[in-house]
Amino acid sequence: MIEMHVVRLATEYLDYCFAKNEQATLVAMLNWIDAKDKTVANVDEVNEALRQRPAVSIQRIAGKIVFGSTGSDQAVTDDELRQACADYREEFRLAYEKLKSGK
Repeated sequence: MIEMHVVRLATEYLDYCFAKNEQATLVAMLNWIDAKDKTVANVDEVNEALRQRPAVSIQRIAGKIVFGSTGSDQAVTDDELRQACADYREEFRLAYEKLKSGK
């Protein structure tokens, strides 16, 4: 089931990154959505956001999804989203541990 408010947040993230000329990644997209809505996007929502931004393509770099203006694909897979979720959780855990230790 696609929640359109999640799709809107995903497109907002893409638009923000491209306007600022910043690298956009699937992991960072998940962070953006979680920070704004406390939810995790599903693969259909991510792919719908990509359909709404046809100029955005996917690059697979070292097992990570990077969004850009060049690339051969315009959809992520379930496995790629699962890996990005795992990477996001690990990044969040490390940031939390750093915060707790005061470093």
